[in-house]
Amino acid sequence: MIMGVHAIDEILRYAPQKIIRIYTVPSKKSPLLHACEQKKIPLSFVTVAQLTQMTGSDSHQSLVAHIQGRIFLNVKTFVEQTKEEAFVLMIDQIFDPQNFGALLRSAECFGASAVAWSKNRGSDLTPVAAKASCGASELIPLIRISNLATAVDQFKEGGFEIVAAVLDPTSTSAYEFTYAPKTVLIVGSEGEGIQPLLRKKADRSIYLPMAGKIASLNVAQATTALLALRKFRPR
Repeated sequence: MIMGVHAIDEILRYAPQKIIRIYTVPSKKSPLLHACEQKKIPLSFVTVAQLTQMTGSDSHQSLVAHIQGRIFLNVKTFVEQTKEEAFVLMIDQIFDPQNFGALLRSAECFGASAVAWSKNRGSDLTPVAAKASCGASELIPLIRISNLATAVDQFKEGGFEIVAAVLDPTSTSAYEFTYAPKTVLIVGSEGEGIQPLLRKKADRSIYLPMAGKIASLNVAQATTALLALRKFRPR
């Protein structure tokens, strides 16, 4: 289930074939519903309480889309299909679905090749996360795995450099960092950070210098800055 105006609108524009049915309340009027009718997407009218039950959230804005199930990639297939360049954002221990969705959104906006995360160590792809991603959850390739350490080893075998985003004396400033053609960037939560085993397996580390009095950004903000610098910093 995908909920919210912006998330459904993005899917309607870029992947309308994925939408099976739209659920809304009888009184709801919006250009999005008109567009769905034009594309002959079935509409069902239900109560607000039913929408909340479907999504496990009351922030659905009276719009819920039933979409086709995602096909998740595995690391082996992704590595085999990668030719010369690829950039993967790996998410470790991000339990807040809002942050998880925001990370998916930033990754899609700044051209990441895929996002990888562990279904056992953090938020999964819930309706709340999908809404926060504003549709990016249905547009960017996703690698949903069990063990991130094993995945890191597989990426390394496929020629990827592993970069950990950590504030450490040995880390390189994001303003000076040059990424390898094939890179996995690992980000973690502000509290727990990246698990020690993943930090140990990383080839290099990167940090984002702060210019103000506050020492850090939250993970979604910091990652967005790192992705933007990677994409647009002059080489």
